[in-house]
Amino acid sequence: MPFFGGSALKHSRRALEAWLPFVAAVPSLWIIQSAFAGQPDWEYAFQNINHIGIAIILAVSLNLVNGLTGQFSIGHAGFMAVGGYVTALLLINGPQDDPYRIFFIAALAAGALAAGLAGYIVGKPSLRLRGDYLAIVTLGFGEIIRVIIENTRAFGGAIGLSPIPHRADFTWIWAFAIITILISKRLRDSTHGRAFLSVREDEVAAEAMGVDTTGYKVRAFVISSALAGIAGGLSGAFEGNLAPQSFTFVRSFEVVAMVVLGGMGSITGSTIAAAVLTLLPEYLRFLANLRMVIYSIALIVLMLVRPRGLFGTTEAWDWVRELWRKRIRKPGIEVPRAAPEVTEFLIDVDRATIRFGGLTAVSDFSLQVKPRELVALIGPNGAGKTTVFNLLTGVYPPTEGRILVAGRDTRGLAPHVIAHLGLARTFQNIRLFRELTAFDNIRVACHHLTRESMAAAIRQGQLAEVEEDWVAERADQLLAVMGLSNRRDSLAKNLPYGEQRRLEIARALATGPKALLLDEPAAGTNAKEKGELMTLIRAIRDRFGVAIVLIEHDMKLVMGVSERILVLDHGITIAKGLPREIQSNPKVIEAYLGEKYAREHAAQIAQAGRT
Repeated sequence: MPFFGGSALKHSRRALEAWLPFVAAVPSLWIIQSAFAGQPDWEYAFQNINHIGIAIILAVSLNLVNGLTGQFSIGHAGFMAVGGYVTALLLINGPQDDPYRIFFIAALAAGALAAGLAGYIVGKPSLRLRGDYLAIVTLGFGEIIRVIIENTRAFGGAIGLSPIPHRADFTWIWAFAIITILISKRLRDSTHGRAFLSVREDEVAAEAMGVDTTGYKVRAFVISSALAGIAGGLSGAFEGNLAPQSFTFVRSFEVVAMVVLGGMGSITGSTIAAAVLTLLPEYLRFLANLRMVIYSIALIVLMLVRPRGLFGTTEAWDWVRELWRKRIRKPGIEVPRAAPEVTEFLIDVDRATIRFGGLTAVSDFSLQVKPRELVALIGPNGAGKTTVFNLLTGVYPPTEGRILVAGRDTRGLAPHVIAHLGLARTFQNIRLFRELTAFDNIRVACHHLTRESMAAAIRQGQLAEVEEDWVAERADQLLAVMGLSNRRDSLAKNLPYGEQRRLEIARALATGPKALLLDEPAAGTNAKEKGELMTLIRAIRDRFGVAIVLIEHDMKLVMGVSERILVLDHGITIAKGLPREIQSNPKVIEAYLGEKYAREHAAQIAQAGRT
């Protein structure tokens, strides 16, 4: 994969710009605290401001899970409690003279590590499953942690821990709030952030693009849990005490409300919602019992006016970036062609069979595809064609038989691993990442071609910068190849149907495949679009050097582009051969048009032979 080098001076400048908000914020926070510390009129305000900082850490960290990856965790207070109690115990039993806060930072790190470990233990098994399992598990985890704390003498029981050395103040809390925002922002804007978003949009499509969906869900969950642990440690060190009553499911729901109202996936929205929902109950206290009624009504009105939250999925910096979007593109990056193959067959299927209970969907299916070959797989509806694609890409494991991709047996391999072997696909029912732009859909597909680590993404080092430039250029060139450059910043869901089909092909090509599986690419298109598609398929094979396996019902398209055809009927291969051989095959005619028509057709051929 080609990369660009950059000068050390340029890299240093960009690194300084990247960390400028944090560098400028810490001295500013210290000056504000020094100016107003000890003034009674400001004591209550500063207390609320610090509560907002802690709430921001919780909301922005939970947004990584609930917003970016689209999972649903409702036990964030449990991880906050783990980090808080570990930090508090260390501070209580550690050295009391800590002028430079070195031991305090070590205690916070230990609390974050403990919360992250708890997140891994909870998330690793539950995130393998889809649905509401994570919500159930995290809710149970939060309550279990609270009960354990209440019944453990070392944790202070129901009374809690007190006094905790006062080590956290305005500067520390807001410094960590800014760090949390920076970490989340940089992850969101990186190839890893796009992987998070692809998991949220469509896990099946994300796996087909080479994204380890379970791995990314677990990583997001661990990072989120660790940051919640830091929030718990800061809370105890600021308040001077910790009690289990502060970590009930109500606290978890408050954090979820901040994420939902701010906008699922919006860091800006989570930050603002955290501030609003922290201050609103405080400033409504004078209304006594009515304050909760007003608070609830305000939330309902906001959800009615802005059902997707304050910011939806957008960020404040996205608006600024849009103003500066027109930039000079770096020339010279070519979309790489497929590398020469060392194996005879890219795809080698030997007598693959799959059964669902007592139903045999595909029986004794065999297929060999050579580099740059164009093969069609046809048959009536329900013949098992898409099931074959699901077998090839690892969505279903074969009950019997063997499947090799690029010479490697795929039994037991996850779909994202098979994608790394060079197999990409489109879907019968389009599975684009609907809430992402056309540009980002393709950038997601470049994910497994990059080497940038999460640490590099957060640090924004030279490798991250170079790879982002390469991915952006690759995405733009593929959009141009598909005639979609003018749709670059349009959401995928807003594209016309034919353009969505082309975008899905572009996204598949972005993975750098050796073989491309197209599942009914002409479905729903008109005659003109089908003619353009026929030309496009040939051009893709010639330009990118990929083999193509095509499922299609339009016989004109199939006969026009295919070099070889296989015919399935009720999961059984009934014919193989060249297009002209398939056209006159009586079994194929019978499968499509019925036995009566097949007999008439055979009689016509026989009569023509006699005359």
